[in-house]
Amino acid sequence: MGRIFQIFVFVWLAGAAMAENRVAHIGVLAFRGVAPTVAEWQPLADYLSREVDGWRFELVPVTLVSAPEALDSGRLDFLVTNPGHYVALAREFDLSPLATREKPGELMRFGVAIFTRADSGIHTLGDLRGQQVAAVSPEAFGGFQLGWHAFMAQGIDPFTDLKPMQFMGFPHDEIIEAVRSGAVEAGIIRGGLLEKLATEGRFSLDEFVVLRSNSQMDFPYLVSGELMPEWPFTVVPGVNKRLRESVALALLNTQSGGSGLQDIWSAPLSYERVRALVLAYDTRENQRALWPYLLGLAALLLTGVFLWRKRSKTPITPPARPPVPDPEANKIIALFERLTKREREVLALICAGLASKEIAAKLGVSLKTIEYHRANLLQKTKAGSSAHLVQLATRFGFDLGETLGK
Repeated sequence: MGRIFQIFVFVWLAGAAMAENRVAHIGVLAFRGVAPTVAEWQPLADYLSREVDGWRFELVPVTLVSAPEALDSGRLDFLVTNPGHYVALAREFDLSPLATREKPGELMRFGVAIFTRADSGIHTLGDLRGQQVAAVSPEAFGGFQLGWHAFMAQGIDPFTDLKPMQFMGFPHDEIIEAVRSGAVEAGIIRGGLLEKLATEGRFSLDEFVVLRSNSQMDFPYLVSGELMPEWPFTVVPGVNKRLRESVALALLNTQSGGSGLQDIWSAPLSYERVRALVLAYDTRENQRALWPYLLGLAALLLTGVFLWRKRSKTPITPPARPPVPDPEANKIIALFERLTKREREVLALICAGLASKEIAAKLGVSLKTIEYHRANLLQKTKAGSSAHLVQLATRFGFDLGETLGK
């Protein structure tokens, strides 16, 4: 019996040790860069490590580009990101919100700031017609799509009524510096960031003006339009049931105080309004992307009808006509022609269906380098999404890493 008891104790201690070593990974969207993200969110990871028995929580900063790959590879158990990003990822990865972030003052919603320099002479969104505006990415919710919605509500299409958008990627801080230096006339960032950086002594808030800042008079930050639910804390399908419920309970327990966290967590809000806005944006973008093809198809059909009618009237074969110029196609080709040799290599591998991690291994570079190239490809080609990038590259012969005809 003594031997059996010793074995039982050994197995129990080994199991306890294994439980203590279990690690759960929390992905966090690094919209201000890796270092500020870790500094902001590490207290939450530490809190969960204290509150959830047998688990240690580690942060994994992600970007708009790397998050899908991290989820697909199973490297994340939880994800904290902006609501638009969550809605987009939930379609493919079936994420579920456990809680919604609540900032000091019981703030569970946020907005976007479309801002310019105080001395720019720009006072309304309409004054930005024909001007250069900077944003994060066409896929960034608080860094562009919510601003797109604010523009469209005023009858202004950022893609047609402004100069070509300058998508600068993360962090948002660089967009603020671009506006401050005069490189662009205005920028689109998450509401409240200007106030936060001003309190850090980065600049004076008086240097900037937030357009349509009277849209939410009762909100403590200057924003340019509609408010949306704050970031959700989401769980990935397949996560252990007890772990999922323990994390949800620990998050809700921050309401009672004593967590030491600056932001606390509340029961999840509805993200249906976010879903509707993202759907409207995607629909408009798909229409915008398809319009050149529809025009080309219409021109082809009209040419066919004209030639058929011409042939029916005379047996003489009409002379060959030069191809009808397609200014829109020429613009797209010109954008792809500007890509560097390495960017074309990365583009070819993307078109071949390789994930960023596979491309990095094949080219012998870091995953971060490939993500940088992906972001540049979307910005330089103005594709808007990876799917549209592949579509354009295949159509114009850039899917093999070479220019059509070369």
